[in-house]
Amino acid sequence: MKYPILNVDLDAIRENAAVMCRFCGSRGIDVAGVIKFSDGDTDIAKAYLDGGCSQIASSRIVHLQKIKEEIPGAETMLIRIPMISEAEEVVKWADMSLNSEEAVLRELDAAAGRLGRTHRVILMQDVGDRREGVIGSDALTALALLVENELDNLYLAGIGASFACISGVLPDKDNLGLLAESARQIETAIGRKLDIVSGGSSITLTLLANGKPLPSEINHLRIGGAIANPIGIRLNRGVVIEGMNEDTFTLTAEIIETGDKPSVSQRGGKNWAGKEVSFEDTGIRTRVIVALGSQDIGDASQLIPKDPGIKITGCSSDHTVLDITDAGKKTNVGDTVSFRLFYMPLLYCFATRHVRIEK
Repeated sequence: MKYPILNVDLDAIRENAAVMCRFCGSRGIDVAGVIKFSDGDTDIAKAYLDGGCSQIASSRIVHLQKIKEEIPGAETMLIRIPMISEAEEVVKWADMSLNSEEAVLRELDAAAGRLGRTHRVILMQDVGDRREGVIGSDALTALALLVENELDNLYLAGIGASFACISGVLPDKDNLGLLAESARQIETAIGRKLDIVSGGSSITLTLLANGKPLPSEINHLRIGGAIANPIGIRLNRGVVIEGMNEDTFTLTAEIIETGDKPSVSQRGGKNWAGKEVSFEDTGIRTRVIVALGSQDIGDASQLIPKDPGIKITGCSSDHTVLDITDAGKKTNVGDTVSFRLFYMPLLYCFATRHVRIEK
């Protein structure tokens, strides 16, 4: 299989990691490099570490296992709260994990005891997004005291929060202030400083990049897409960090049909995915089809044609239709079209066997 192909520029990712770590480090913040989008790609993990990331983080234990097997010295972080059924694997392959459930913490403690290890945990607080986390400083402090005083095989490394994942709640001085308040309360209760107060993910850069400081207690962020694929956070959130390279990934697909066609069909209706679709009548347009579809990249509207004259008309499971009328160049079957990507198609490319990855 020659196409579709995703070209990965590891040098650009490595330099982006260095730029991001310098940017955050100058503000007293360590960076965990998140690799979940890449299906645990160890070359990208190495680029993150070379750039200065403190941990390699992912939501899947199988990713962290690959990292530990190939880069034994890497500190690994599980950023999806663990399933109770995978507690032993979590302790075996993750140096630390994010947690919110007492039952899971007790099972992690038991697993760590059996393996003769100490597992580090970060307790999550829900400060508004309504995904994982304990609500309220008092409840979080009670859980922290349990870990600190009763679960001998766990170490309370810190606390954290998530934003803009389920409810679209963005980090601000108020909800980050709740996390900072909890950190102070817990430190008083346990009589020591927490190692980590993790103030979210790439989304928290919406504050830092606009010159808005975080509470002084926040000393850690979990960042993936903004390092590896910064075009997404620039276009979606307006975040620009000087020195970041947006040409880290290029997806190339082959043209399998080209020709002039009407811009609208004779009848409207639902498409293959059951969605109602309609198109503006702009006359006869030059359209091409590339051998690329939802099975490869999810939503084709999340692709960014490198040629600004190309527009994405739609896609089915195996085909993506492009309007190239305004591109001003003739194309033939067998030619190729290249794209940058938002986060979702990048995730799909690494997860499917139908896209070739080249580094």
